[in-house]
Amino acid sequence: MKFLDLNITTLMLRFYLLMAIVIAAGFSGYWSLALLALPVFFSALMGISFSRTKMEKRNSTVKAPGMQKQAHKEFEISK
Repeated sequence: MKFLDLNITTLMLRFYLLMAIVIAAGFSGYWSLALLALPVFFSALMGISFSRTKMEKRNSTVKAPGMQKQAHKEFEISK
């Protein structure tokens, strides 16, 4: 999870999701349901990105303990 690392497309999608939640809460009459929009609002406001880094992706796919060190060395070389 990274702060202030959000592209404009994801920001717009979160805005539309936020508005859909609030509009659905308004039409259904359950205004307490609109509280579910708060996490979406704050994640868009802080620019939180939930994507994983290359190293985290590579480490999650490596199964054998010895191969993790080798993958780390290869990653350092590729930088």
